Amino acid sequence: MNGERGLAPRVSFRGFRKGAGGADGAVPPSRTVYCVPAAGTGARSFLVPFARSPLRENLRVVQLPGREDRLDEPCLDDIREMAALIADAIAEEGVDDYALYGHSFGALVTLETARRLDRMHAPAPALLAVAACAAPHLPQAVRFDEMEPMEVAEALRNLGGLNFSGPLGDKVAAVVLPSLSADCRASTRYLDAFGQGKITSPILAQGGVLDPAVTMAKVAAWCDYTDSGFAARAYAGGHFFPLESDLPLRAVVDWDRNQAAGSGPVRDHPGYGPDGPRTPAP
Repeated sequence: MNGERGLAPRVSFRGFRKGAGGADGAVPPSRTVYCVPAAGTGARSFLVPFARSPLRENLRVVQLPGREDRLDEPCLDDIREMAALIADAIAEEGVDDYALYGHSFGALVTLETARRLDRMHAPAPALLAVAACAAPHLPQAVRFDEMEPMEVAEALRNLGGLNFSGPLGDKVAAVVLPSLSADCRASTRYLDAFGQGKITSPILAQGGVLDPAVTMAKVAAWCDYTDSGFAARAYAGGHFFPLESDLPLRAVVDWDRNQAAGSGPVRDHPGYGPDGPRTPAP
């Protein structure tokens, strides 16, 4: 049960007001992109960077309990439970053309969401996009379920994005650490019992060439999770590259269903995307 009100756990989506377009007045493509952000973060982590992007109206960002405007609700620490709630909410919205986008920890959640949607026989996403996350079957580098919250933060510090220094550091830590540690525990437990079932949707796996933890080889290993089409693309930046440019998001919005047609996966060279040079994967 969820909180003092005795409500069942739920997820909600956050997004921009429809009809405004981007800062330049451009009309965005129609595909809805349901995003699950990185561990410990909320919807604002995706919404703020795209506030002036023409793609802003495409975004529907999952707001899990225990963060931002849901701080008074207890965190979930089970990826399958999160995925079931997200899949049910997406099916209820009834969007015709949509994709899933998971950043880091969020990639595991969106993979399990896609599996849940398949089991529900619900309309499948046009694409599952996973960013800055090693393929689930690869060995885990860290056991987050054996760490205290501050130890989790220390283990992730080299990825960037965590800063508890300054006069507000203690207050920031008090807000962020509960959801961060819950998400990381959830990822370790999920990977412990992970199965390699494939999904019906194509997969676009994205990586940052400067990511200190997730190499393009680990990103490209996501090809094992679909027979419907696969591409791996690298982008300038580190672990948080999806928030530094709208090129990774645009690749999801512009993904053509025909890219997944044919007898086997579409295997893009794991270099930069269509807007930059391609380089070999490390």
